[in-house]
Amino acid sequence: MLQNYIKIAWRNLWKNKTFSSINIFGLAIGIAGALLIGFHIRHELSYDKGFSKADRIYRITFESTGADSRHWAATPPPLGPALHQQFPQIEQSVRLHRLFPYQLLSHTGPTGEVKRFEEKGGLFANADVITMFDLPFVSGNAKTALTEANAIVVTEEMAAKYFGKTDPLGKIIIDDRNKLPLKVTGVIKAFDFPTHLHFDYLVSIPTIDRYLDKRSMENIDWSGFYHYVMLRKDASKEKLEAGFPSFATKFYAPLGESESQIVATRHLHLQPIKDIHLHSKLEKEMSANSDITYVYIFAMAALFILLVATINFINISTALAFNRMKEIGLRKVVGATRTQLIRQFLSESFIVTLLANSLSALLFKLSIPFYTNLAGEGFAFSDVLTLPNLATLVLLMLIVAFFAGLYPAWFVARFNPVVSLKGKRMLGQSVNIVRKGLIVFQFVVSVFMIFSTIIVYRQMQLFHNRNLGFDKDQVISITMYDQMWEKFGALTDQMTKNPAIAAFATTSTLPGERFGSYPASPLHRATGESIPDGSRVLWSDEKLFSALGIKLKEGRAFYKQFPKIDNPEFILNEAAVKSYRLKNPVGETFVVGADTGTVVGVVKDFNFASLHSKVEPLVIQYNPYWANYMLVKVRGDQVSQTLEFLKKQVNTLSPSSKFTYSFLDENLENLYASENRMGQVFNGFAGLAILISCLGLFGLSAYSAKLRTKEVGVRKVLGASVGSVTFLLSKDFILLVAVSVVISLPVAWWVMEKWLDSFAYRISVSWDVFVLAGISALLLALVTISFQSVKTALINPVKNLKVD
Repeated sequence: MLQNYIKIAWRNLWKNKTFSSINIFGLAIGIAGALLIGFHIRHELSYDKGFSKADRIYRITFESTGADSRHWAATPPPLGPALHQQFPQIEQSVRLHRLFPYQLLSHTGPTGEVKRFEEKGGLFANADVITMFDLPFVSGNAKTALTEANAIVVTEEMAAKYFGKTDPLGKIIIDDRNKLPLKVTGVIKAFDFPTHLHFDYLVSIPTIDRYLDKRSMENIDWSGFYHYVMLRKDASKEKLEAGFPSFATKFYAPLGESESQIVATRHLHLQPIKDIHLHSKLEKEMSANSDITYVYIFAMAALFILLVATINFINISTALAFNRMKEIGLRKVVGATRTQLIRQFLSESFIVTLLANSLSALLFKLSIPFYTNLAGEGFAFSDVLTLPNLATLVLLMLIVAFFAGLYPAWFVARFNPVVSLKGKRMLGQSVNIVRKGLIVFQFVVSVFMIFSTIIVYRQMQLFHNRNLGFDKDQVISITMYDQMWEKFGALTDQMTKNPAIAAFATTSTLPGERFGSYPASPLHRATGESIPDGSRVLWSDEKLFSALGIKLKEGRAFYKQFPKIDNPEFILNEAAVKSYRLKNPVGETFVVGADTGTVVGVVKDFNFASLHSKVEPLVIQYNPYWANYMLVKVRGDQVSQTLEFLKKQVNTLSPSSKFTYSFLDENLENLYASENRMGQVFNGFAGLAILISCLGLFGLSAYSAKLRTKEVGVRKVLGASVGSVTFLLSKDFILLVAVSVVISLPVAWWVMEKWLDSFAYRISVSWDVFVLAGISALLLALVTISFQSVKTALINPVKNLKVD
């Protein structure tokens, strides 16, 4: 019986090659797209789950409430050890501290060759990091690798960069900025699963004394360390957190605040490590995280793509079923039951789905490189070939085959045998309603995708083209290492003589980087006035504002005081003036950290951070000694020549340093890398959904035109034009697409408004987006349908009238 089902199914597929191909190809595209999205989602959900003790590992976060409310991923240096000592529920604690944004490390080989690199992926870590996070050691003693001072553990990639194929253990890497030799005590593999912990090397905590003084290490009001705790197996997260308020009153007591103030404004939390990547956007995150919203968006996209592909199958299968009415009638007459007919058509559905799955596997494999290029991360096809994955794929195939074939099988089984043997159509009204409803649903999804794609594109354009309040174009950022400062005067003299350099300035932080938050406030404040105790702070020289074109609102720019600073000067942005409630800010006495000076000016607000957030209060202090970068504004198209000039000057004046640079506009573009990737991936999957819908519409329009071939011949004999015949064959489908547009646009608008509300700076959804999305959908449908309609209308009416 099964063999017979398969034989008949194959004959029917071969007999209707065009429609079978549309079914198979559409379903294959849908399954391949859903698989890609599925693996993308699995990748996002798997962050930090590869740690064997992930269920017991938490990050300690600190939330401050009040005039300057913030929730910090980083916490004070002494917090972790203090918690570990206070609470027996904690089995292990790890504290990490990011080394300064850049380090200059070098290694001198046996031949005297010096390999020097700028490194940005270093962390200080205590020894417990090895066992808590299961660091995969390739060489070295895991028990002692981070116990002694001046020890460094490197990744395999970093070891190869400095030492090639030689054994790195015991070799020395020099921290050139601190003139500190670091001994390689271990080499580890990169994690084979995604994690928010990104580092290239770890330096032992005992070494930190050479970088931070005792006062910093004991500072309970500085969020400079990342603390992780691992609870005992029988410990409760809730019970541990319940003890945090009383712990906080003792820990923060030296700040001079009352117990009630501490309980009201200082809150400690346990954040599961598995929640960090998708559920955390705190102040001073270790690295940029994603968002669970995008997971939901892609999950819906996968579902819609599968549904659209399945609907294609249902529509075309029910349409073709009418060609087999006599066959079905005859089967019923000779005794075939409804169950047997359902089995017959379900078996055909399984065969189509099996062929589609085979093709989808090929499409999936071919699309992986393109997906990796779009998403910025990917996987190998071999990752799919695991038993759980293959079982999931088989299950997906069975589900798709069952639901795709269920309605056509049920529909065919209802045919009346007497009417079927006469070849007459029946149940036409009900099946047409279902088919039209499914077409409407397909294009509701397609219109939604088109509308969403336009909105995402325009929002990305806003990010890239918005006036940030300063000039970011043709600005080169040079990292200023300590050795370069020794020849700073000679370097600037040479730069002044170069006509290609329009301006230059020094700054502690680049626009787009995280600006640190420091104690900052007016010296005199009204009694009982609630104003912030801190602000974002930037240190620069007097040339910053002219180099970047930052406009002063009132007051003046800094006076040059280099090399001796006698009078600290500050410039506030408009947000800071408003936050500190300063009516006459110029001339106000202001305090930043240990420096007390005068506010000499106010600049207009400029977007020094990403457009994900509003402009925050910013205090700019004159202090070139705290600068880490030199910004160089280049004239015209002389960027490459200027780079060569700067490299030559740096290498000549400071040969023991390293010339490293970046472009300011590219740095700012990188702030939106996540959204750019999301937009590209979404566009790709939106294209798949639209393609599948158009395939289905093409198949149905072709079948409809085939059924009306004789009618077209009669109309043409009676004088109907090609245009009128094309309109006749197309109007019903265009009407359905128009209905889809009307249904989809309000839903798409509501969803995208919710998405846009997550941005501090967002576009407005104007009327032209609705028009563009609607017209695009109608044009796509018209082009898809017209091909077959025009083809049918152009056929010689004599040939049409001969069709059976």
